[in-house]
Amino acid sequence: LKLQFLYLIANICGASQTMKLAILAAGAALAAASPRAATHAEYNVFAKVPTPRQRLHSGVNLTADAQAAPQQVHLALAGLGADGYATGYSVAWYTEADVNCFLRWGTGAELVNATAAAGRRQYVTKGGYHHHTAMGPLVDGAMYSYRILCDGGAASAVLGTKFEVRMHGAPKTMSVYGDMGFLGAKERSMVMPLERGWSAIPTRDVLEDVLNDGGFDAVWHVGDISYADDAYDQNVVGGLYEQVYNGYMNWMQNITAAVPYMVSVGNHEAECHSPACTVGFLKGRQLANFTAYNARFQMPAEESGGVQNMWYSYNYGPAHIVSVNTETDFPGAGEEKKGPIFASGHFGADGAYLKWLEADLAKAAADRAAGKISFIIAGGHRPVDDSIVGVQALFAKYKVDLYLAGHSHSYSRSFKSCGGSACRGTMSAPGNTTHVVVGGAGNDETPYGHVGPTAGNPKTPFFTAEMGSGTLTFHNATTLEWRFVSSLNRTRVVDQFFLNRQL
Repeated sequence: LKLQFLYLIANICGASQTMKLAILAAGAALAAASPRAATHAEYNVFAKVPTPRQRLHSGVNLTADAQAAPQQVHLALAGLGADGYATGYSVAWYTEADVNCFLRWGTGAELVNATAAAGRRQYVTKGGYHHHTAMGPLVDGAMYSYRILCDGGAASAVLGTKFEVRMHGAPKTMSVYGDMGFLGAKERSMVMPLERGWSAIPTRDVLEDVLNDGGFDAVWHVGDISYADDAYDQNVVGGLYEQVYNGYMNWMQNITAAVPYMVSVGNHEAECHSPACTVGFLKGRQLANFTAYNARFQMPAEESGGVQNMWYSYNYGPAHIVSVNTETDFPGAGEEKKGPIFASGHFGADGAYLKWLEADLAKAAADRAAGKISFIIAGGHRPVDDSIVGVQALFAKYKVDLYLAGHSHSYSRSFKSCGGSACRGTMSAPGNTTHVVVGGAGNDETPYGHVGPTAGNPKTPFFTAEMGSGTLTFHNATTLEWRFVSSLNRTRVVDQFFLNRQL
């Protein structure tokens, strides 16, 4: 057995401190004896900021070197109006130093509007600071420029984004995927990778290429973001949780600073599993119960009656989008009480989450009946089955059209859209929910490429282990198209279907 698994098992089973220290010592010896590969040309995982990538989007600056320099810039939809549509963006970023920052933004070369950061948070001792503020109200369909400025003259580059949440005649597309790690085993010089040869680089590069071609307007990452909790497979005795999370967010900044990066909670967001966290319980407790996830991101939960980033909803294009919580706050949840080492859950009163979910779906169904929206789309990390208590019944009751998930490191969907053996076609939106699992973006628990045979069973008529990501396109008010695209060949559409709804 690999030493990291031995350590985790020993810790969970209550092994003696002597045994756990022996495992750590063995890991340290192996780490010291192992040759380290050359640093990846595009990114130095141990640097405070990344080295510059050759392909930059919207002038994102990844080369600032000051402690006060804003890094890890990411956008999200914010400020929901009475109609459920966003009125602006939340803007979040990170600094190494405890500094004041503010945002300047506008529609032209002159950034005439200024917004101070609403707050900053340091959630782990000796960690950096996470800032967020709002940019808005914005005009739907307009292009904006923005820049973050901090004490001491540190600043981001002037960044560009388009704000568009309603249909304006042109299709609107979201990139959707789950379970994406940071770089790969070779690039991070992993001592004991859980899966040798794994890489998320193909998916990451396809995403940037497609974005630069105008291929999507937003991202929805349905859980398991960066796999920072697996950082012990890079250094068994080091506490690299924060370094990996920071590295991932800088690595993704070309995308996340240009379009909204919407996230749903996954099991790998729960806590830190490195020995530095589980032996040094102070750090472990500081990173427990989804703390990093809830501090780093700013989803429209307050506006939609949700809680932190654990559950929330918003309207986008002709659809109501619901980010569901598959991890805590309902009976039988995977991280209901522990995650698996530290206490977790209880973000709301008992039963509050499922009450919110039913109320949210009921309102969306009424809006759909009134012609205000056309589709109800839910998404969360784990596939919804009988173990997700009560949710299947709610999806059926309110006729949720589509559910998107990850967790399984593969791709599958719940029906053959053409019938027979064909994988593609058009069908009217059914009364039953169509389920799609899109969890093969690449991570340290999945072999590189993970290409396997296409197969099926009564519950998942289409299945593939090929690495890829999905695109959800609203062509107009009544037509939705889903595509699953290979990360190994961006021109290869592995699966495709349409849902049509008549208003």
